[in-house]
Amino acid sequence: MSLFQFELRKLLLNKKTLLLMLSLLVFYSVVGLTSTMFLIGGNDSYRAYEELAAAWEGTFDSEKAAETETIYQEVSARYGTDARMIARNVKDQPEIILAVNYHAYTQRVEEYWIGTPPESAQEPYGIALLQGKIAELESQGKQDSYACRELSASLQRLEELGEPEFANALLWENLFNNWGEHMMQFLLFVPLTFVIAPVFAVECSSGMDNLILSSRNGRRKIVTAKLLSVLAASTVVVVLYLAATFLFGFLPHGSFHGWDAAIQSIPVYARSMFQFKVWQLAAVGAAWLIFTGAFYSLIVCFISSRMKSQMGTAGVSLAILFVNVGLAAMGDMVTQRLGALVDFGLANVTLIKEVFGGYKIFDVLGMCVSYPVMAIFVLGILAAFAIWGIYRGQKSRVV
Repeated sequence: MSLFQFELRKLLLNKKTLLLMLSLLVFYSVVGLTSTMFLIGGNDSYRAYEELAAAWEGTFDSEKAAETETIYQEVSARYGTDARMIARNVKDQPEIILAVNYHAYTQRVEEYWIGTPPESAQEPYGIALLQGKIAELESQGKQDSYACRELSASLQRLEELGEPEFANALLWENLFNNWGEHMMQFLLFVPLTFVIAPVFAVECSSGMDNLILSSRNGRRKIVTAKLLSVLAASTVVVVLYLAATFLFGFLPHGSFHGWDAAIQSIPVYARSMFQFKVWQLAAVGAAWLIFTGAFYSLIVCFISSRMKSQMGTAGVSLAILFVNVGLAAMGDMVTQRLGALVDFGLANVTLIKEVFGGYKIFDVLGMCVSYPVMAIFVLGILAAFAIWGIYRGQKSRVV
């Protein structure tokens, strides 16, 4: 048996971890099933919604917008303006759900042309707003500045995308909520922490590490096998989450309608500047979660190599995760001051809605670099340092 197989068996293919995997599969399946229940009622309600929405899909219609405005005002007066709260109360009334969704789409179209409020802390968005800001900078003789180039790039992308269209992507919206909300970090990364934590710490706590590191295989081969087993275990856990939430999110209704719509038809991604179809975003999002899950696992692995107990490793790893989530949840004033610490912290960089839901770019030696590219670069550097620290730490240990 190769060292990799041996380490993978210790880490993942043991009775305790396999039971955990089975429990996670059941849990993630329940998450996928119950999330659709809050989105819309039973299968009959969804089928009715799908038939109604088919006649509404396409470009903006002012008559439909006026009709849905009246319905929305009546519903919001009763249930409030929170879209999710409305959906939970009218989930068995597909015609009202459609009206509420079209009203939200109307606001997205208006925002596309007019833009976000100038005082907004978010990235500038909207044709008129971007044109105004660019004209203001040009009048000040700053047409060659980084800020002007950034706004011009955003305006060009927005014009290429064109006005958003309405589409029935209800189930895909539910899927991206499961993959792109902060709750995902607790559902996925907390179990992943306990799977990866024993990789070094359990041997250190039992004293077996001295025997293992002095074996004929050598430290480098053993550490390499452990790292490969960590990456394999991380991929298995993340794929388990992705597969369960995907399958059981669509299984109750048996429909993939909206798979070829532009991602701007999904409210959370209305301001995205990426020319993705819904199915493409799903593929990119799955790959992104696998990538960031592997990065987080390497961080846990590094902590495990420095700790003397499994629970200590888990405690430190979860503390880092929770601190990152807490920082990202603070107000705009705090997050703006923290800047890159929040942008590339675990709370934001692991969420596909943060990375692909807008068009944040960074100034790197005068070049405009998009958030995903910059995130891959930063996480790659941090992962390399973690791997180097693991090898260095094991090499310097006294046997």
